[in-house]
Amino acid sequence: MYLVVQYNANQRKIYLSSSNLVSGYLYTKYDGLAQYVRLSSVADSLAEENAMLRSELKNAKFRETVLRDTSDREKLLQQFTYIAASIKNNSINRLNNTLTLNRGSTHGIKPRMGVISPKGGVVGIILDTSPRFSTVLSILHKESRISARIKRNGFHGSILWKGNNPRHVQLDAIPKHANLVVGDSIYTSSYSAIFPEEILIGKIDTFWKEPGSNFYTIDVMLVNDLSRAKYVYVIDNLMKEEQLILEEGVKDE
Repeated sequence: MYLVVQYNANQRKIYLSSSNLVSGYLYTKYDGLAQYVRLSSVADSLAEENAMLRSELKNAKFRETVLRDTSDREKLLQQFTYIAASIKNNSINRLNNTLTLNRGSTHGIKPRMGVISPKGGVVGIILDTSPRFSTVLSILHKESRISARIKRNGFHGSILWKGNNPRHVQLDAIPKHANLVVGDSIYTSSYSAIFPEEILIGKIDTFWKEPGSNFYTIDVMLVNDLSRAKYVYVIDNLMKEEQLILEEGVKDE
């Protein structure tokens, strides 16, 4: 092969052309792999940056004034901060679904922290941690209870999972005199010490009144498709312990 290629011009041209095609193909594949690795690094960096930006939103602040006074500058304190994480394991087809994140106690993750998606939708609540990983009680878990509010009319209730369609949850405890409309937006409420208020959960898909019941049965379409979730943000309420200690003291009396 060496002699044929070395001393025959036509065969040498064919060889060089073929080798260029092969090497070009290999370089293209290598470059594609390198770009993929770089994109992963860029995505991690953007997730961290977005976590910091979320901490600057108004619903991440504690308002010291009860009513907004236009004569004075409104004083805001930091209440919620965000930690970016990626999902390493996830289930959506069980009655009790959980997730595993690649962030744990060494990253500041603690049980009872809220977890949301990049779109802002509720994912769940931190259940347990190890130094580098944490498990999440998914919103698609029968023990999950998320305080929620209908934005248009202000009625409050709880988001529940009854093990049906993973794109749907139920809004409980809305009285039958409430004025409901299909498409009404459901947000987290101010009653929670885990989530900031005004985080979109989903929209009313269907609702009806069961005979003899004083409350609606409401089906809510989630803003999140948890089967496609990759990145999340873990929420740290810096004032949670103060609130919970005070509330526990009232319960004990």
